[in-house]
Amino acid sequence: MRTVIATLLTVGLAATATAQAPPKKLKKLDAAKAIDDEKKEAKSLKVGDPAPKLKATKWLQGAEVAEFAPGKTYVVEFWATWCGPCIAMMPHMSAMQKEYKDKGVTFIGFTKQDRSNTAEKVAAFVAKRGPKLGYTFAYADDAETYDAYMKAAKQGGIPCSYVVDKEGKVAFIGHPMFLALVIPKVVEGKWGKDDLAGLAMAEKDVDAVFAAFPGRDVKDEREAAERGLKALNEFDAKYPALGDIPYFVGPRLGMLITAKKFDEAKTAAEKAIATAVGQDDTSMLQSLSGALAADKDRKDLLKLSVEAAESAVKLAGGKDPISLYYAAQANHAAGDKAKAKEYGQKAIAAADNDGLKKTLERLVKEFDKEEKKDDKKDK
Repeated sequence: MRTVIATLLTVGLAATATAQAPPKKLKKLDAAKAIDDEKKEAKSLKVGDPAPKLKATKWLQGAEVAEFAPGKTYVVEFWATWCGPCIAMMPHMSAMQKEYKDKGVTFIGFTKQDRSNTAEKVAAFVAKRGPKLGYTFAYADDAETYDAYMKAAKQGGIPCSYVVDKEGKVAFIGHPMFLALVIPKVVEGKWGKDDLAGLAMAEKDVDAVFAAFPGRDVKDEREAAERGLKALNEFDAKYPALGDIPYFVGPRLGMLITAKKFDEAKTAAEKAIATAVGQDDTSMLQSLSGALAADKDRKDLLKLSVEAAESAVKLAGGKDPISLYYAAQANHAAGDKAKAKEYGQKAIAAADNDGLKKTLERLVKEFDKEEKKDDKKDK
């Protein structure tokens, strides 16, 4: 499975694969792709500074934020349609917007034009996902606002969020996974320097959790999974507000299965699938499907793998090549070879570039190789 994910990433499919292949370092969660080639100098921006004004070409969803109103709190998150970590965080942002809407908090997904993030792609994405996500989206065809925030704060990757407090000042700059630690205190007016120091420790602890996840070359996979689960459980106990970080869901499920904790895995999977379907979260459904397909002896888990994958296909309108591929993979693992081939061919046909098409063709051929190996074992 890890090989599949790595391959998909090489052809620019981070938007669907990132949540499944957790990095070893927090900094690698950022989409490392540069999104601005301009060399002009930008003013510095740090915590405590007045938040720069947002200048958008178009406000695609929600009311225009012409200025940061006194007494209100804002979260400005920079994202792009090609950014897998950004899309993985969106349901989490959505949940927080719903939780804090009545407390004067406005979440804003701000993106700018680049060759892979055109006005048309952004508008289509927001039209499809925006209504259910339920927070504000803005698009700019220039880099003015991006530079005023990202360049000025020396932030090189997205997603990156900026919390603007009730006085219009920047209270936090960093990955949106930590917003659950920040927003409550900012809203209450209790966010201070000591909290920033605590957040730095939380970032180190997240790195430590990722480092504890099993690697490719481990001697005892079950023991390694147990260590990874122990690290996750200790993190959850220390930071209960961060327990639903999207990047942990798929790996946790995979480690539960490897550790042979099948009942716990099934319960967690059923809950996660229901949540992902409710949030139109195809990326999470793909992650769950991949993890559930790992043990081919567990028919109950394989059934859930197919359910997750086919739910992603349905949510994507039956035309997303990656969702279709995961459906092929899940059905193949579950023993439905005919359906696997059907989904595989649909995935290849839906590919919108030669690199992706060739990759999918190779991956689908792997099904035939596995079938031949299984046939030899049976003889």
